Amino acid sequence: MLKRRTLLLSLLSELSGLVTTARLHLLVALLSVNEKTPSWYFIPTDHGPFSVDLLHDLRAFEKAKSVQIDAQQISVDHTVAEKELSNLDAGDLALLNKTIKVYASQSDDLLLDQALLAKPFWGIRTARKNAKIQQIREQISAATRGLYTLGYEGLSIDSFINLLLTVDVQEVIDVREFAFSRRSEYAKKNLDEALSLGGIAYTGMPEVGIPTKARKEILEDKSKEELLSYYASEILPDTGPYADKVASLARKHNIALICHEEDPGQCHRSLFAASILKAHPEVGTVHDLRTEEKSGWIW
Repeated sequence: MLKRRTLLLSLLSELSGLVTTARLHLLVALLSVNEKTPSWYFIPTDHGPFSVDLLHDLRAFEKAKSVQIDAQQISVDHTVAEKELSNLDAGDLALLNKTIKVYASQSDDLLLDQALLAKPFWGIRTARKNAKIQQIREQISAATRGLYTLGYEGLSIDSFINLLLTVDVQEVIDVREFAFSRRSEYAKKNLDEALSLGGIAYTGMPEVGIPTKARKEILEDKSKEELLSYYASEILPDTGPYADKVASLARKHNIALICHEEDPGQCHRSLFAASILKAHPEVGTVHDLRTEEKSGWIW
């Protein structure tokens, strides 16, 4: 993250005059496509690529008074930014200079054209109708109907949202007892805000979570398997009304149960999903996006 923010602050320093947040997202998106491992990932919005991580970086800069954001116009403290510029390695400095040289003088419309040419996925929620964008829209629309699950462990917030978008998930059900995370982007309020940027609705369902007290007591000297066994015998039998609610939603559009654990076999979301399918076989199938996802190439 430190390297990423150094690169971002350096880019802001090198841009002449004020820059809008929308333009910055386009410039950083174009910078990222030339990185071997992207520093940021971007979700598709009505206006093209947008990074929640980039938004959080800007908020961190604003809190530290490195930048000021007024009516979506960004100004930078050049004294601070120039110090960061000196910390860039040769590769990042070359990438920064290339980005400035090629893109800094282009209009926002032209930047968007270039971004969507590089990553058509970023255009699926725009008004653009070119063949590649339309092909991805159709691929997403044809995603298997059913109930999905996804754990955010190890995923950036933008990658997390993109996984949901690639299978046309329109609503997530958060099955954590407490929607809190050491990673602030996955705390309830921030997660709800981020998902809304991707056009995905958020619903909390803490009633089907594993009680914190039980989690702590069981995991203190027992295994995760025993914790899940406890959940299956003590909690799951009382989740029928919530299973009914999820099934009702799943009949309307694709739903994803979300939690922390990457491995669905180590998470109670899989037990809850199985109970939904048992009570409501019309839901179809259950898919975990971390184990079955094959369309990451598009974003």
